[in-house]
Amino acid sequence: MSAFNEMVDLTNKLFYYLETFEINGGRETAREILLDELKKDAVESKMLSLRASAAYEKSADAYYAKHGTAGEF
Repeated sequence: MSAFNEMVDLTNKLFYYLETFEINGGRETAREILLDELKKDAVESKMLSLRASAAYEKSADAYYAKHGTAGEF
C-alpha cells in the first residue's frame, strides 16, 4: 500500500508542476522531464532512508557489543 501512496504523491506533484505550463507542444516534453526527475527524487529519497536505517542498525549493534547489552531499553 505504501508504494501506491508514493505513486499517488508523485502523480500529484507532477500535475502540480504541469499546471505552471501552457497547454502546447512543449508541455508534453516538460511532462516527461518532470516525471523523470520526480521518479529520480523518489528513488534517492528511498535510498537515503535505507542507508540511514542501515547505518543506525550497524552503530547500534556496535554499541550493544561494546557494552554487552542485548538491545534498546
